[in-house]
Amino acid sequence: MMKGGVNLKAIIVLVILVLVGVLAVLGMNTVKTFLGGAAADVEPKEVMARSNEDGRGAVVTWRSDKESMGVVEYGTTPASLLLRAAETEATMSHQVTLSPLRPNVSYYFRIRVGEEVYDNAGIPYSFKTNTDEGAAMSPTIVPTVTPGASAAGCDKNGDGRVSSVELLGCSQASPTASPCDTDKDGRVSSLEKLRCEKQN
Repeated sequence: MMKGGVNLKAIIVLVILVLVGVLAVLGMNTVKTFLGGAAADVEPKEVMARSNEDGRGAVVTWRSDKESMGVVEYGTTPASLLLRAAETEATMSHQVTLSPLRPNVSYYFRIRVGEEVYDNAGIPYSFKTNTDEGAAMSPTIVPTVTPGASAAGCDKNGDGRVSSVELLGCSQASPTASPCDTDKDGRVSSLEKLRCEKQN
């Protein structure tokens, strides 16, 4: 009888362990479904980024089905999203300002809600800032040469100055050409100068 009692106890313990295992698996699936549903409620939808007119800032907007607080992680490459801008209160209509940014630069970002990170199917969202049209444009400087014997007749546009572009295009030989100017083009090339120095 003792032998049969031990077998019965072992079977009961085994059945209890199997039931606990089944309930644990079902419980985990329920928890995952519950948590997955909660994560789906805060998942960003209709994500947009708009650059300011001056290109020195941008606003990232999105909406969610449940109130939450998000953090925008951003940077100038998809691999370096080191800058962060966070919301200050839970909402369903989200708006985060990114600044200061550089004009005419591509930025990449993702949205973090709690421990979950949301992006564009594994690729960070991106936008490009506007060009700063208000910034003063630096003028293009064209070096000029005062007309002289070596630049005579090279002033193509008649402004009284010979720019470096006009001087380069000028092929008229100067009346006071250097003795090193072997091809008589009015200029001494580095090769002509080298030959001339060897002769002297």
